[in-house]
Formats: sequence, C-alpha cells, structure tokens
Amino acid sequence: MTESADPAATPAVFAKTPKRRSLHQGELGELVLSFYPAGHHMAEHAHDVDQRSIILSGALAEDTPSNAATPGMSHIGFKAAGVRHENRYSAQGALILALNSAPDRDVGPGWGWAPSPWASQIGAVLSAARSRGAFSEDALTDLLALMSGAEQASERPAPGWLVRVREAVRADPDGVDLQVLANEAGVHRVHLSRAYSRHFNAPISVERRRVRMGRAVQALLEDEASPAHAAFEAGFADQPHFARTLRAETGLTPRGLVRVFTDERRPAEEVTSVQDRTAAPAYRAAS
Repeated sequence: MTESADPAATPAVFAKTPKRRSLHQGELGELVLSFYPAGHHMAEHAHDVDQRSIILSGALAEDTPSNAATPGMSHIGFKAAGVRHENRYSAQGALILALNSAPDRDVGPGWGWAPSPWASQIGAVLSAARSRGAFSEDALTDLLALMSGAEQASERPAPGWLVRVREAVRADPDGVDLQVLANEAGVHRVHLSRAYSRHFNAPISVERRRVRMGRAVQALLEDEASPAHAAFEAGFADQPHFARTLRAETGLTPRGLVRVFTDERRPAEEVTSVQDRTAAPAYRAAS
C-alpha cells in the first residue's frame, strides 16, 4: 500500500504523512480522527466498511468512477463499503472525523457529500465526550445520527462565477475584495452573499473564519507550531480567539487536538487501503 503527494509540492510536504487516531471502538463502529497534510494524494481505493465523515477543517477533492465533489469544512460525507474513490487534499490539508461501521445492506452502493447544519452539534458531542475522558456508545449513537443524511446526497452545483469567489476567499480570506468580485461577476454584492450562503451553507464571514482555522490547524499538526504562533500565522487576533473558534467547530482546544495525535502515532499505511502509487494534480475546485 502506498500513497503520494502532489508532485509540485515542496520537499517538506513530501516528508509529511497523514496522522490517524482511533478515538473509540464499539458496537456501532470505530470513530477515527485523521489529519491529511497539504497536497497529499490518496490513489483510488475502497474501504471494506461503510464510512461517514465530517470535515472539521480544510478541504479535499474526491472522485469516484461516476461522481466528483470538492467538500470543505462542515461537509458530511458517506461512502458505502466497496465504493472506489480517489482523494486530493487542499493547501490547508484536512482534519476529518470518520465513523467506520459494518456494511449495511439496506443502504446500498451510496456515496455523497453535503453541507451539514449539525457541525456545531458534532463539535459539542466531541467536547462533552473528551471532557469525560472517554467515549460512550450513547455519544457514538449521537454522532451517527448527526453524521447521517449524505447517503444519496451530493454537493449542490454552483455557478462558475460563485466557485471562483469561493476560491478567492479560500486563497486570501482577509485580503479578498468582495465588491471587486461582485463587479467581475456582474452581480450585486448582496446577491453574491446570498448566493454564497445558499450554495455553500455558510456566509462568507464564516468561510473566512474557517479558512483561518484550517491554516492554524495545519500549522499545529503539520509544522508543529505552538498554538500562539499558529494563531498569529493564520491571521487570528490572538490565541484565545483561535482557541474559541477551534473549540466551537471541533470540540477540541489547540493543545487537546495536538495531544490526540501525539499520544499515539501511526504510519500512513494504517490510514486506509491504497493499492497504487500514482502521480496526481494538486487539489482543484470544481467549476
């Protein structure tokens, strides 16, 4: 089993591998938290379990033989056992919580990604479980309920001009000029904001905050920066602001997130089953 990173990435990125930590294993399945570094590529593969996921930070591009999606933070996804897929991770990498469970014949060959209105509740469940020091089957039941609903869903199509706006916001959340983008698209700024919320399930101000958070998480887990330095590099006003944002979105504090992965390290080979080593283009947004 092998994986590859984006060939255009720096040598430092090549040296970084995914981090994986099993948080709980019970009757309903295994709960796993994983971080995939910037530019990482996972060649086409399939799982022998049903997998429900939520992106806690960052973004990815996922392709199957018949579908494609570019889900970002707060999107939930479902892949039935046996669905072949290929993943490329964004410039911020991706922090993903996954619940792997035994194949359910009633679900069928499902696949899909969709914005989740329950992202904050998922973070609250994680926070409550971590504060008790261990997960329970009740907590896992709550997460299963909150992470369901994308079995047959797919990312809602957005017009090309709106996708370009999202790319600009993700590339420079604090420097992008929305009035200029609205003028270029030939729409009113209020229409741009309304369309963004409708298609991407979050207003632009929230998208900006999430991009900053993704950058800070990447600095923590990929560059081993201190919480204060990660907050500064990502553009937060201060470390407490970053800590509050991370806790609200994921249920974890910066140091708590780092401890999840430093308590137990596993090689990339244990992240998933990948058969081929292939080169892949960098993460790209759908248009």
